[in-house]
Parts: sequence; structure tokens; C-alpha cells
Amino acid sequence: MSKIWPVPTTTASRGFTIVELLIVIVVIGILAAITIVAFNGVQNKARAGAAQSAVSQANKKILTYAAENADQYPPSLEAAGVTNTQGLEYSHNNDATPRTYGVTATNGMSSFYISNTAPQPTGGGYPGHSAGGIATITNLIANPSVEVNTSSITGAAGGVVISRDTAQSFSGVASLRAVTDGTQTGSGTQQLTLAGTYPAGTYKATMYVKGSTGVQLYGILRPAGGGDAVTPAITMTGGWQRFELPAITVTSSTTTQFSLMVRTTAAVATTFWVDAAMLVEGSTVYPYKDGTSGNWAWNGTAHNSASTGMPL
Repeated sequence: MSKIWPVPTTTASRGFTIVELLIVIVVIGILAAITIVAFNGVQNKARAGAAQSAVSQANKKILTYAAENADQYPPSLEAAGVTNTQGLEYSHNNDATPRTYGVTATNGMSSFYISNTAPQPTGGGYPGHSAGGIATITNLIANPSVEVNTSSITGAAGGVVISRDTAQSFSGVASLRAVTDGTQTGSGTQQLTLAGTYPAGTYKATMYVKGSTGVQLYGILRPAGGGDAVTPAITMTGGWQRFELPAITVTSSTTTQFSLMVRTTAAVATTFWVDAAMLVEGSTVYPYKDGTSGNWAWNGTAHNSASTGMPL
């Protein structure tokens, strides 16, 4: 009788299928995303809390200073006794009625401010302060939109009459009108001259102009000592058009004046208007802003000083 041998059994090891691997990867990705979102949420809350605490502490010192100094706000945070000013911005106006102040604290992308009209930490930045990690820019032109008078406008080339015109404006309620008599080639207006000392660096100027259809104008940014930045001539279409002057670099901090001008390309009797001028550090072109724009503030007298704010 033959012996029957048992047939050995084998257990085959089976790996993950592609579908199963994809499911595992997706689940891991979802869990990782949830973890990251939760972590970022905790981190953002911590930064927001730190900013609110910092602005509240600084505000207490500002108010204490004012209480001890005839309601005059301090000239600086240091004067108020704030020892750590990192992430803080402060501005004030003791000449206004009522007096005003604002202090902003930023931690990461979180910003909160307190002011004479907002006594509790409020999200965002006080007008003229940076917020949410976005730095401010400054429009260096004083009286950039000729809203009140023609202050800082030094005069014009021969054969031109300059005046403030409330019937035409790109921004606000007025613009600068130049009427030429056609007696000089290149007659025009020397407009919005800003005296002062500027550091060496790059500057960019823009402005809006309007003229009769077919008239050709060009713009000039002239630093003290020469070295003009001149636009190519543009032909007026009858509506407001923006001049973007080439960026200009000054190598000496002794520059004492910038003159922003518009001139005709030929001796022609015509009328044109200039409004909404900007002069900023760097070579970036920003939308027009001045101290009356949202989240902006004048650095001195309204419509007669540089102004600072958010570029957006």
C-alpha cells in the first residue's frame, strides 16, 4: 500500500494595492493638514494676544504721561517710559482739537491699535502705521492734490499763468491749472516743489495730467544739482492720464530739492491741469495716495506735508 504524503500548505503574503496606498496617503495628508491648521491657529492666537497685550501696555504709559503733563501726549514712546518699542508704532498731534494719538502693535501678521477714539485694542493699524506685515510708504510731495491752496508751488516758466482750479480734479476737489500763451518752447509749470534734505537713493514720481486733445506734454523730476528724469512726450486725449517718470537715483544726501514739472513740447497756447502727484522712495509705482486716503495720515499740516500709509 502506497503512503500518502500530506500536501504542504503555503500562505502567500499579499502587499497593499495601489488604491489602498493612495487611501493611506490621502488620510495622512488630511491628518497633517488638520494638524498644521490647528497649529497655525494656536500660533496666530498667541501672536494676536501678544500684540493686544503690547499695545495695551504702551497705551497705559501714554495715558499716564498725558495725565502728568497737562493732557499733552508724549513726543515718543521712549518719553512715555516704554522700554521695548519693538513692533510698536506711535504718532500724535498735540496741536489738533481735540488732541490725537495712536499706537499700533504688530506681531507677525497680527496688528492691533489703540487711539484717542478707540480705547480698546482694535484690529489693524492706526492711520499712517503699518499693519499685518505690510510696510508703509510715504508720499513725499507736500500739497500733492492742491486741495486747499497752491502752497509749495514755486512758480512757472515764462508765459504761463498758474492757478488752483476747483472745476477740474482727478483726486479731491481741485487741481493745478496752467495756461500757456505760446511764447516759449517747452513752456509749462514748475509744480509741487519739495524742499528738504533727502538721503541718497532711488526715487519714483508719478502725477495725473489733463489737456486738450492733441497737445503734447512731458513731465520732469528734477533734483537739486540737475540729473533730470524726463518722460517721453504723451499726447493728450482730453481726459486724465497718468505720467510715470523714470526712476531717478541721487548719490548724495545733500539733495535739497525736488521739482516735479509738466511742460508742453512746443510753443503752444493751451491749458492743461496737473493733479495727484506722488514722489516715493524706490522704483515701485503705487496707486495714488495722500494723507486723506484710507489708512493714511499727514506727517504735518494737512495738504501741506508729506503723508504716510499703506500702499494698497
